[in-house]
Amino acid sequence: SEPVFGKVGSTVLLPCTYNTNFVKGCNLAWSFIPTGAAHQLTSILYYDGEFYPVDTRRDRIRLLQSIPTQGTASIEIQSIQPSDTGSYICRVVNPNDWSGNQQGTVNLEVLTPPSTPVCKMSGSTNVGSDVILTCNSVEGNPLPIYDWKKEKGAVPQTNWIMDQRTGTLVLQNVSFAFTGSYQCTSSNEQGTASCSISVPTSTAAVVAGAVVGTLLVLLLLGALAAYFVWFKKRHFKGSSSSGNELR
Repeated sequence: SEPVFGKVGSTVLLPCTYNTNFVKGCNLAWSFIPTGAAHQLTSILYYDGEFYPVDTRRDRIRLLQSIPTQGTASIEIQSIQPSDTGSYICRVVNPNDWSGNQQGTVNLEVLTPPSTPVCKMSGSTNVGSDVILTCNSVEGNPLPIYDWKKEKGAVPQTNWIMDQRTGTLVLQNVSFAFTGSYQCTSSNEQGTASCSISVPTSTAAVVAGAVVGTLLVLLLLGALAAYFVWFKKRHFKGSSSSGNELR
């Protein structure tokens, strides 16, 4: 059938109907394959005249009809969890009837709000450098989108590159205006969650540049002073020599 959607904690009905004479020797089985794990087939229910729930869902699963011999083999799962998301296979086996299809599949999507995201920072915070902020929620169905904002003050949008799908924010050519707290909000149709991170702007590069610039100026002034002293001495010696020749 069509996919079944349910909010976390709710009860869902997984439909399965069949057309055969359910006589002695017939059996019904439900199996489960988690999303993204095609080889992890797990039996969750078995019926051969008696009902046997056989996995961790035993306290949350029941047959819609306690005796599923009249063409309905649907099940109900209570208090669904994110781990219940996946494919459910309903299989009816009648040794006296091998015509048609013996099994059907229904997909369950458990809708969950985003978990509290984790904010991280990488890159240099020196003035003129680039800083990368990341934000990620481990849980959330549908997949959440991310939105960054600076909690106080504004940042030039030309220096702001945000990817709402991955939760990445790149701050380019940072200056003192970038200093402050940044908040990331993770959201989907089921809810929102957020985290914050502080971005300090280091003046180390500015100070280093100022020191280097000052040293260069001092060296230049020193060189000019030395040249001036040398020039004065040479001029003085030249004048003295000319005076002696005249006498």
